[in-house]
Amino acid sequence: MLIRAVVPLIVGLIIFFIIGWVTGTDEYGGVKTKDDERSQLIKQKAIVRSWLLLLMFFIINFVFDFFNLNDERLALVPFVYPELLYLLIAVISYFVYYWIYSRRMSSNEK
Repeated sequence: MLIRAVVPLIVGLIIFFIIGWVTGTDEYGGVKTKDDERSQLIKQKAIVRSWLLLLMFFIINFVFDFFNLNDERLALVPFVYPELLYLLIAVISYFVYYWIYSRRMSSNEK
């Protein structure tokens, strides 16, 4: 019974601090980041793009379900934790977009 109350609290606090680290602002959790404005902009652009990519995946999934366009071969494959797939998409795309934007907005342009 105690675990049901403590686990969501701890997970919520961890997510709260991760948001501050990922976005580069000190508004979340009082984490003092040493990011300059360029670094904060890169982090914020990367997180927005990763969420937009995730939103596109949700829309595509909805359209496939709505028009019954699912592949029948995948019906036999059970997805135990489908949320984990979406979480991985969001995290991996964040780091990919972060890398892209940091290269685009590097201060040592040639």
